[in-house]
Amino acid sequence: MKKDIFTYILFLNIFILISICFEIIKIRWEFTQEYENHAYLKVANNKLAEINLHLKTEYYHLSSPAKVERHAKDILQMVEITEVTNINYEK
Repeated sequence: MKKDIFTYILFLNIFILISICFEIIKIRWEFTQEYENHAYLKVANNKLAEINLHLKTEYYHLSSPAKVERHAKDILQMVEITEVTNINYEK
């Protein structure tokens, strides 16, 4: 009777130990996946930061005053005002 209880406790302990080992393996695998995801996200963040820098540079280039003035002179045929003329409207 006592021997049966000891074998039952022994098998219960072995089962618990195996369950804990499988849980540790699963957690280590999840940690590995999270580190890989973190590395991928860092690379993606660096790429997006680079794209953002290029877009900001392009925006500042396209909206620079020299570019706007050149566009006004060449394409819209606007001229610079040299003399100020006052127009008085009388009733």
